[in-house]
Amino acid sequence: MKPEEGQELPYCETCGAEHDEDAAFCPKCGASFSPGGERVVELATWTQRFIALIIDGIILAIIVAFFRFQGGPPPFGMSFRFGVDNILGFLYFMFMDHYYGQSVGKKVMNLRVTRVDGAPLELMDAAIEAFGKVFLLPIDFLIGFFMFRDRNQRLFNHLSDTVVIREL
Repeated sequence: MKPEEGQELPYCETCGAEHDEDAAFCPKCGASFSPGGERVVELATWTQRFIALIIDGIILAIIVAFFRFQGGPPPFGMSFRFGVDNILGFLYFMFMDHYYGQSVGKKVMNLRVTRVDGAPLELMDAAIEAFGKVFLLPIDFLIGFFMFRDRNQRLFNHLSDTVVIREL
């Protein structure tokens, strides 16, 4: 909702940037607002996100190990050495973030992935965000850490217009 001519926009209490009255997040720093501009949630820290990723990594390792140690050939004749474990990781993060807004690790850490405007993730947003996490994590993190530090976004969070928030 745009203000009428001569009416001022509200300011973010965290960084002072102007934002639309109906904005869910500050366009500059990513702080969350209720419709009145009051801050209601906070961005997840890199440490919280890393711990959630470790928890998810343990869960994925158990799933992959289960398939590897089953008797007989790998499913569909594919070898896990050729990236099936990465595909499982991609599908896990994509579907968990799309349908639930969080993976098991994020649930344990009280974190949630959301669009910058506060809306839930579309499947394509979740796919973009998961791709960077599973296939390009070191590059994804380093670029995000240095370029999008104000919102604690990885590169692929920025590309999918998503942030990770901490639920209070």
